Amino acid sequence: MGRHSSFRLRWSRYYQYILEGQVFFLKQKAFTNNSDGCIEWELITEQTYKDAMKRGSKDNVVVVEEEVSIAPVQPLTLIFNETYSMDETDVRQAIIEGQESVRELRKHTKIPNGLEYRIFKKILELQIKQVQEGCKEVAI
Repeated sequence: MGRHSSFRLRWSRYYQYILEGQVFFLKQKAFTNNSDGCIEWELITEQTYKDAMKRGSKDNVVVVEEEVSIAPVQPLTLIFNETYSMDETDVRQAIIEGQESVRELRKHTKIPNGLEYRIFKKILELQIKQVQEGCKEVAI
């Protein structure tokens, strides 16, 4: 779903998302018109990111393993969609399930950051496995 042509770019920010030692470069863009606004994310190349830093953009680094429960869903969806090559909606739902599970566990017990990410990753993988098995059953 695209945005209407009346929306104009107001600002953009550049991010490095570090996940399991791999660096993903993303650009966050904010658009507004007279009555509404939206934010979009996109994966960019390392060179685009470096060019933006040369132009004076602020460097924003997110270490996913440390901030998995509070990281925005949209960029995580882009990153994990690259990894799993699945429907974006299914990946998004799996991410939401993983984050909610970590948050719910944190309400009842103290969890170290590293363990939070492992729990999130396990739930994400289980959700994706369920979707893949569901697709195989439909194909048969």
